[in-house]
Amino acid sequence: MDADIETLFQKIRASRSVDEVQTAPTLKSLGITEKSVSLVDKWAIKLTSYGILAAYIPELKKVDKALTAIAVGDIHGNRVIVGNGAKIKISAQSVIKPFLYLYALEMGAPAKSISGLEASSMPFNTDKILRPELQMQVPEHPLNNAGAISSAGVIRKFPEFVGFMRRVTGNPGIGVLDRVFESEFNTNNNNRAIASRLVASGRFKNAKEGEEAYANYTRACSLGLTIGDVLNASLVLSSGGAGMRKKGNIAQMNNIVRVLSAMNTFGLYEQSGLFSLMVSGARANTSKSAVSGLIISINPGVGAFVTYSPLLNVEGNSVYGLYAMIPLNNLLALPGGMRLDSSELNRMLREYNMEESIKVHHKIISLMKDGENSKIFRIDEKILAQLKDA
Repeated sequence: MDADIETLFQKIRASRSVDEVQTAPTLKSLGITEKSVSLVDKWAIKLTSYGILAAYIPELKKVDKALTAIAVGDIHGNRVIVGNGAKIKISAQSVIKPFLYLYALEMGAPAKSISGLEASSMPFNTDKILRPELQMQVPEHPLNNAGAISSAGVIRKFPEFVGFMRRVTGNPGIGVLDRVFESEFNTNNNNRAIASRLVASGRFKNAKEGEEAYANYTRACSLGLTIGDVLNASLVLSSGGAGMRKKGNIAQMNNIVRVLSAMNTFGLYEQSGLFSLMVSGARANTSKSAVSGLIISINPGVGAFVTYSPLLNVEGNSVYGLYAMIPLNNLLALPGGMRLDSSELNRMLREYNMEESIKVHHKIISLMKDGENSKIFRIDEKILAQLKDA
């Protein structure tokens, strides 16, 4: 018996005709128009009655909390972009993590040398590697902070990573937002501690290597991208590595598959499972969020969408973006997928909205007690009053 997997693949594919292979749909064939995307934008804005700017990053506290944007595209290059935040430069923040992981893999780093693959229910800024008694050498997952800093350790010259991102986005002009970088680099002692722990674990050879990984990770998070840039990068993932504006592949398929698999399991951190159920039902929800307010979502072989609104929930996900994902995924997904019916989805949305808004308002009360300016959050007066009276 021949146990070679490629031989088996050839045999089971032999009866498949060319006509049975479906051509990738276009936005037009999926019924995605500026009108339908604008309806999603308005619907998500109505639900975003609460939220907080990324208060722990000084420069992100200055962002206009009223901005929103949605960009949807197919792998043929068709795009629809709506919203008042469509043209501004947004700091990539954690949306860069899949691309840091991809870059590390493309540079030849073995996946096992970067991180494990298993997600946890812990927040994005922690990892079991911070527990020395467990004697772990690499972080648990490539898309939490520890895993992304581990990926950034592969970068030897930061301009080379910028060049990679310029090819991925199709924009030769992208660069670091210096004020964002400085405000993060000088204040994020948690990430600096993670880098130090990766030195102690043996992931990095010495303190200098750990410090460079922390600096390059922070620079990568501080890249300034428009929502159109982020969409182009997302479409590279959706297409299996093909560039949108240049012939030839930017990345290898095996590496793209690893990145998408990681996004399936921890793209929305400890809310990944819940939103996978609400957004895509029985299918994977291939997404990644960022505390700048970006969320990317990939439908492999079909297209991608990106949302932006800087108001966050306590888990660090965009409130607007999470709501917008549900109808946008429905629009971009091919027919026939099993998902929750509208009555069950409405029930879960009402329950989620109440629970999440209460958590956010508890955080807002804490910020108010600390003297934080009200410009950095949006409140629901009824919920705030109930909590204050409780």
